[in-house]
Amino acid sequence: MTLGKSLKLIGLFGVVAAIIAASPRFERGESGQVSKVLDGDSFVLESGLEVRLAEVEAPRVRPGDQWGPRASQELERLILGQKVELRYDGLRRDKRGRAIAHVFIPQGFGKEPIWVQDRILRDGLARVHTYADNRQAIGDLWQAEREARRAGRGLWTAGPYQVRFATPEALQGGLNSFQLMEGRVEKASQRGQVIYLNFGTDEKTDVTAIVPARAFGLWKGGAEEILALQGRSIRVRGFVRSSNGPSVWVDHPEQIEFIMGAPATKAKPTAAASKARS
Repeated sequence: MTLGKSLKLIGLFGVVAAIIAASPRFERGESGQVSKVLDGDSFVLESGLEVRLAEVEAPRVRPGDQWGPRASQELERLILGQKVELRYDGLRRDKRGRAIAHVFIPQGFGKEPIWVQDRILRDGLARVHTYADNRQAIGDLWQAEREARRAGRGLWTAGPYQVRFATPEALQGGLNSFQLMEGRVEKASQRGQVIYLNFGTDEKTDVTAIVPARAFGLWKGGAEEILALQGRSIRVRGFVRSSNGPSVWVDHPEQIEFIMGAPATKAKPTAAASKARS
């Protein structure tokens, strides 16, 4: 082998090593050809294994909303008939027996594989949605989502999916749906086994993020670190429920982002923004 070829091989191995080093540490899983796409974040392998994309939430297919069908079509275009490799970062199977995985499409020797989650987030076809047992890749996924949001791509142009201000008015129509909301924590208090992060002064009607005691240990500083959020501007993501005003259950730190600048503007919700997400 010539010196030139040797140097090229060393260079290729260096690129591959850099990619591996920069990527989240995943556990290797199954591989196979995609035989069917079910929606914007799930599909079936030829083996019959149903796969749910970990750490992302694509729009559901529902009447009057173009983004569910569009997300499904774009995922189909990307992976249908392709050989994919599954990687795991926590829980491998959900209650339905689906694989909860990060999905990669190999591109050949020396080429970086396509990370499906990263691609659909950058295209604005999904939002980051972590769980306590699937959250290792949060840094990379936040970055991909921010890029699409700042560029106004895909679903970030639609009211129901945009970041909302943490007020009852702004969350109107958003109950029982996955939302991103942001604002200043006016009061953080612990009552028994729960910490309440209140975004207003009326605890019975204003928006609240609720952190249960079983989650305290996931924060490095425990309950004290969570209580220290008082006065901070944060973004919270999760399913909005009704409990003394709109509330979001927060069971792991990655549901919260710090906002360096001013939070979202307190605007009246539009008719489009008032539609609930299924």
